[in-house]
Amino acid sequence: MVNVLLLRLAARSGLQSACIMTVADITTQLSLERRKIFITKHTPEKPNYDPVRTMRWAAVGLTLHGPYFFLSFRKLDCLLGGATSATNAAKKTVIAQLLVFPPYLVALFAYMGVMEGKNDMDKIRTNVKHRVPEAFMGGCVYWPIANFINFSFVSTGARIPYLAAVGGLWNAYLSYVNAKK
Repeated sequence: MVNVLLLRLAARSGLQSACIMTVADITTQLSLERRKIFITKHTPEKPNYDPVRTMRWAAVGLTLHGPYFFLSFRKLDCLLGGATSATNAAKKTVIAQLLVFPPYLVALFAYMGVMEGKNDMDKIRTNVKHRVPEAFMGGCVYWPIANFINFSFVSTGARIPYLAAVGGLWNAYLSYVNAKK
């Protein structure tokens, strides 16, 4: 039988992630890419803000990112316990980095490829092949530190807000990586 509470918590995580990814993509487009929010004459040097792109990131947060990481970290807690010792935090960090993060990146960039209209498998594979290594290497620097702090110092109840903050920065980076030609 399906655990209704678990589904509700996964859905809540999806909604939170959708909000975070929305803000991260808007921030990326307006700050890093210097896009204009008001409709102006589009030129390659000054592209306009792309709300459809933001909606794609929100969809990823709602249907992939939030539920995936909620369930993955829950599984880590079930396997290794909720204790926050340095040894346990290190174990969880390594497992998250090596077993949880890579499949997520593959799913993310494949999903984005489909939503961007790359409708043949070769284009989707190319999207994954070009974006995953860069994102993984960036994540190898960023996420072990963020996860060690998460597993060492952040209570289970405070994980969502903490991960929202560090995830917002990370998702801005992923939005930037995905937008690169």
